[in-house]
Amino acid sequence: MKKFKYFAPFLLAASVLAACGDDKDVKTSSAKEDFEITVGLSQAAGGTLVDIAHQEGYFEDENVTVNRVGFTNSADGLNALQAGKIDVGLTFGTAGPLTFIANGSDFSIIGGHLEGGHPILTKKENAGQYTSMESYKGKKVGTIRIFTSDIVFRSALEDAGIDWENEVDIVEFKTGSMLLEAVASGKVDVAVSANSFYAQAIDMGLEAVAWSNDLQEGHVCCRVVTRTELLSDQDGEGYKRFLKALIRAERIKNEDPQVAIKAAKEYMKVDDSVIETIVNDPHSNYSSDPSKKNVVAMWEQMKKIGYVENVDDIDVNDYVNIDLYERALSELIEEHPEDGYYKEQLTRFNEQNI
Repeated sequence: MKKFKYFAPFLLAASVLAACGDDKDVKTSSAKEDFEITVGLSQAAGGTLVDIAHQEGYFEDENVTVNRVGFTNSADGLNALQAGKIDVGLTFGTAGPLTFIANGSDFSIIGGHLEGGHPILTKKENAGQYTSMESYKGKKVGTIRIFTSDIVFRSALEDAGIDWENEVDIVEFKTGSMLLEAVASGKVDVAVSANSFYAQAIDMGLEAVAWSNDLQEGHVCCRVVTRTELLSDQDGEGYKRFLKALIRAERIKNEDPQVAIKAAKEYMKVDDSVIETIVNDPHSNYSSDPSKKNVVAMWEQMKKIGYVENVDDIDVNDYVNIDLYERALSELIEEHPEDGYYKEQLTRFNEQNI
């Protein structure tokens, strides 16, 4: 029986676990002790890599029990993490955790989940109006504060020489659903949305006029974030195992994207075509690598546009822990010495983190 539990939104469980094992179901001596981890994620899109890791038995290989808790927005999820109600935030962006860090939270980013993939949406009949960043001048643009796509969009306006505080009317919403309703009803002209709401946007007759990747190629989004204090338990062994399972899940998703649909069906009670839109959209790149350099780059963007202030005494490098991911990857290489895939991931890790 796979060790995976689902808890309805805000019915929160105990603490958590981690992952370790190999792709041939061979358990290693380091995975004897049990761990348990409660993971917070988006209600709208779940957590693709976690879903796959569960389905394929990777958490079970590592003697890790994962409890899922759904949230309607990143702020609620990160507040739950801060309060000790969950142990890991999986799909709460990069801007979200960094904003909490700027406000004094002792969080550690230890891995990744998603890069890019967020649509800029409007009504179909208005889609032709948006051909460049200049097109947004004078428009009413809806966003969700501490959404990563919000940072990417404002930074792109800044880079285009547009005074977004005065030349664009930016309206902030609390949830993705509220944002979509606003653009569909004409309360705003454009919605800077997220991949988790794209399927819903299509059903509402909206159209993507650009993607966050277009505005900033390869930008990071959902990071694996936890409270730093939790990593002191056995030198973060449980969280290292958790990352190990995500690395394996990333591999199988890349090799067979249909695996992601099968994994998500247990939690998303919608048609396969809708799930496909969410978990396999070509603009969304699922990567478990922490990508420290890109996290630091986003921090600098947030400072530049005034999204975070009075943070000169914060060295964001101290809040990105790349050691656990490197240990997880090194163990996989050691367990599969003839497998070139994990060695390739180590090369990527060195490029994006060292």
